Amino acid sequence: MLEEKKVRDPRDVDLGLIFGIGFPPFKGGLLHWADTLGAAKIIEMLKPYEELGARFRPTPLLLEFAKSRKKFYELKMS
Repeated sequence: MLEEKKVRDPRDVDLGLIFGIGFPPFKGGLLHWADTLGAAKIIEMLKPYEELGARFRPTPLLLEFAKSRKKFYELKMS
């Protein structure tokens, strides 16, 4: 959604996941939670599942964030 610029802000993704699929609101949403852990940690957590297919492999954006230590909530969307 972020890479394809289908949302205006990472917070929109988090709201959609909280209200749409019931992601735990106390974690602030998936992207907020990912920011707390860090992209590198998320990539490590995905490694055991990569053999299950592309859906479980890190996206180019997540890989970029791991290298640069960026966070989703720092993204400037236009």
